[in-house]
Amino acid sequence: MLHPTVEEELAIRELYARYSWALDTGDTEGYCNLFTEDAEVSEETASGELEVRKGRHEVRKLVLKFHERPDFPGHQHQMDQFIFEPDPKCRAEHWEVRSYAWATINHPPEPPHLHWCGHVRDVVAKVHGEWKFAEK
Repeated sequence: MLHPTVEEELAIRELYARYSWALDTGDTEGYCNLFTEDAEVSEETASGELEVRKGRHEVRKLVLKFHERPDFPGHQHQMDQFIFEPDPKCRAEHWEVRSYAWATINHPPEPPHLHWCGHVRDVVAKVHGEWKFAEK
C-alpha cells in the first residue's frame, strides 16, 4: 500500500496541529495560509447539505464566521487516528487523509464539555515544499 514517507507524515500531522491552533486562537491569516490558493472547502448548511466554497478568499469568509463570534474563544479542536490514502485524482504529492475530530468548549471554572465529534476527509497537497489543505 502506498503511504507518505515518515518525513511527509510528520509534516502533514504538523499541518493539522497548526490548523487547530490557528482556528482556536483566532489567527485568521495563519489559518488561511494553511490552504492552497484554489482550495475547496465544504460547509454543512442548516438543511444538512454541503456547500462547496472555492478559493482562499472563501476560506477566509468561512473562518471569520467563527473568529468574529464573541462566544468562540474557548473552543479546542483536535484530530487523531489519521489514515493516509492515495489521492483519489491520482495527483502527485497529494494524499487523502481521513481522521476523527472533536471539539470541546472550555470556560473555567466550569468543566470542559464535548461540543462536536465526527470524522473528516481531507486532501492535502505539497505546494512549494509545504503541505497545505487542497480539499477540506
